[in-house]
Parts: sequence; structure tokens; C-alpha cells
Amino acid sequence: MAEIRRPFGPWATPPPLARCRFIFTREVLVAALYCVARFCVIQMSAMRNPFEFGRELGIGELVDRKNEVAEVEEVIRSGRKLFLIGPRRYGKTSILKAAEDKLQVANSVVLRLDAESYPTLEMLVNGIVAGAAKQLKSGVEQAGEQIRKFFSRLRPELDFSLSDSAWTAKVSVGSAPEDSGGVTLLVEALNGLESLAKAQPPGRAVGLVIDEFQKAIELGGGSAEAQIRAAIQRHRRTGYVFAGSKTQMLSAMTMDASRPFYRLGSVRFLGPVPRPDFEAFLGRKFVESGFKVQGASAISLILDLAEDVPYNVQMLAHGCWDQLRDHVPIRSAILTEAVVRQALELLVRQYDPFYTQLWTALTSIQQRTLLAVVKQGSVKLQSMAVIRSLGRGPSTVRRSLGALIDRNILREEESSNGIRMRFEDPFFAQWIRLFAAEPVGSFEITQPS
Repeated sequence: MAEIRRPFGPWATPPPLARCRFIFTREVLVAALYCVARFCVIQMSAMRNPFEFGRELGIGELVDRKNEVAEVEEVIRSGRKLFLIGPRRYGKTSILKAAEDKLQVANSVVLRLDAESYPTLEMLVNGIVAGAAKQLKSGVEQAGEQIRKFFSRLRPELDFSLSDSAWTAKVSVGSAPEDSGGVTLLVEALNGLESLAKAQPPGRAVGLVIDEFQKAIELGGGSAEAQIRAAIQRHRRTGYVFAGSKTQMLSAMTMDASRPFYRLGSVRFLGPVPRPDFEAFLGRKFVESGFKVQGASAISLILDLAEDVPYNVQMLAHGCWDQLRDHVPIRSAILTEAVVRQALELLVRQYDPFYTQLWTALTSIQQRTLLAVVKQGSVKLQSMAVIRSLGRGPSTVRRSLGALIDRNILREEESSNGIRMRFEDPFFAQWIRLFAAEPVGSFEITQPS
């Protein structure tokens, strides 16, 4: 008969460890749950918050802006002109970046500049020339020669930094009349860019994108519009996209038949992201992160409190996600209206030093005007009842509103009830509700008309 081998070897008696029995006690259960909880915290800490704000978003991160991106692309490919007009925080810069990225993949030449980053038109022109040099794929010496040729009337001085792999340019101010305010330099830069575009292969698009374009017009003075139009209306090879957030100023510039930019190109007004698309995006991102959503009301509240401003929607959703991440276990983390309101109050308190500084820099009548905007729901601000409550005359109230618009605190928006005032930053309105000396309620929701 074959020998039967015991599972622990030939010994008749198992080793001591093999005889041990696992005793399941309450202390063991607590320790196991603690380990699971710690593991969940580590996993959640490693997760990336899907709601982005405060930077330029890529094409895959934008919510429902495909048509706008496609239009910017087509304008540059076809050598046309486009005015992209929309309030701050609505995603203009991200749209422009996404279009730029897609065009550069196709080997296009795209120069994108923010006019507000340049204190003078001369510095803006230097940026255009340096950007053009960067786009040329030839060697440093050859690129320099080409730029001097295309922009010969500017007599640019070029320098290439080997450490930064970046071009800098300085144009000759003497090539422009003293009283031109730099507009002549800008016109010559645009003409030079058209010369560069004509030298490119037929399939290679060339485009210039200037964000906050109204700043260039302000720097150039009264003749800037006419001089720029006179130059670029003859350009067929370069596509131009002029974007800006001063909606009233740009609307008058492009829609008034007496202005030089009237019908120079197409005009697109950028509005909020359609609610159904934004609601679907927010709900999907929370669920993909492992959180539950308590009905549609919590998602709608995010949009309500952020007044549908894309930047603020992402910001508040980001704060809600952080609130849920700190909840253990993950499966019990639920997005509710209470979580949304808690996240909003945390954000407002976080930015309290900034909002306080902004508030204290305002005059008394400007502060009272903002309180009236909050209390009145942004409409009928020049009614006699509101004017009497402010204790000032109609002209004073109008000047106060104008000053707040100039400071980018308020903006005008057309509605079914006429012109209404909107906060550029809806969370500043929430701060006023929470901390203003004359409180008007806590976190009230004012729906756009």
C-alpha cells in the first residue's frame, strides 16, 4: 500500500502555527474597517478633480464649445475675419487655445496674443514679430532673415535665446509718426504678417488671434479702427480673430453702420453653455468619480448659484468634489444641495480678503449701488424707488453704474425686462449677501430674466 503523506509532512502532529485558529473579535473588525477607510482616503487623494478652472482648457475639456472652436478654425483656414464677443469667465480664451492647438497640429501658423498683456501698441507689435519668428521652422539665421524681409518697414532687431529657445523682437519706433499712438506700427506688423502668409505653401493657413482686442483700440486712439480696417480688408491670406469681453464696446464697434469695423467680418456672441449640456457634464463627472448625486436639484443649484457662468460653475463644482472626497466611505458620499451650499460658503470665505479689498476700494455710492443690484435682482435699477433708496439723483446712479462697469465688477446684459446688470463674478454678489454691512439675505438665488 502506498504511503499516505500528511499535508504537514511526515509528522504525526502538525506544527504549532498550523494548529492556530483565527479568532474574529470586535477589535479585529474595527482594525479592518480602519484599514479600508485609510485605503479609500489614499485612493481618493490620488484621484484628480475633474472640474478645472483658472487655466486655459484643452479641446477635450471644454463643455459644448465645438461649434465655436470649429468656426475659429475655419476663419483662419479661409483667411477671413471674426469678432468673438463674450463676457469674462465664459471660456473665450480656452476656445481660442483649442482652435490654435488643432490648427498647429495641421502645421498652420497661428499667432495668439492677449492685448491686455501689453502696456503699449509698440510692445504688442514686438510680440507679433517675435511670434512670427517662432513659427518659422527654418534655422535661426534663416528665420531672422525672413522676418527682416517680411517686416522690413519696421526694421526689427531680433534676438534668439538659446537657453529659452525663444525669440525677442524690438521694432524701430522711428518708423512711425509721433502722433500715431503706435497704430502705424501695428498696421505695418499686420501687413508684414500678410507678406509672410503669402510666402507659405498654399495649404498652410496663417492666422492672428488677438484676445481682449478692445485694449488695442483703446491704446491706438480714435483713428485705430479706420487704419486697421484699411489694412486688413485687403488681406486675403491671413485669417484674423479679434476677441474681447467689453461686450458693449465691441458690439457698438461691429454693429454700428457708422463704425469702420461694421461688416468687416462675421460676429459671434458667446453665451452660456446650454443648461442640459452642462447638467449632463457635471452629473457624469461626479458619478465617474464614484459619488452619488441626489436628484437633479443639486446639479441645478450649482448652475443657479454660479449664474451659469462657466468659470464659476467649474469652480463651485470643484469645491463640491473636494467636499465629497473628504467623506469616507466613498460609497456614502452624495452630492446634495447642502453640500453645494457648504462648498459655496467655503469658497466665498476663502476669497474674503480679495473681496474685502475690492469692496473697501469702492465709494459709498458704489457700494450702495451694488447692494441695490443684489436686492433688485439686477433690473429696474434706475427706477425712482431705487434712486430714492440710494439717496442720490439719477445722474449720480448712472455714473456709479458706469464706474462699476469700467472696473469690470458689473456688466450690462439685455433681457426680456430690458437692460439688467450682472456681476462679472457671481460669487462677489454672494459675498455681499453674506458680509455686506446692509445684509439682504443669505445666498439668495437670482435667476437671469
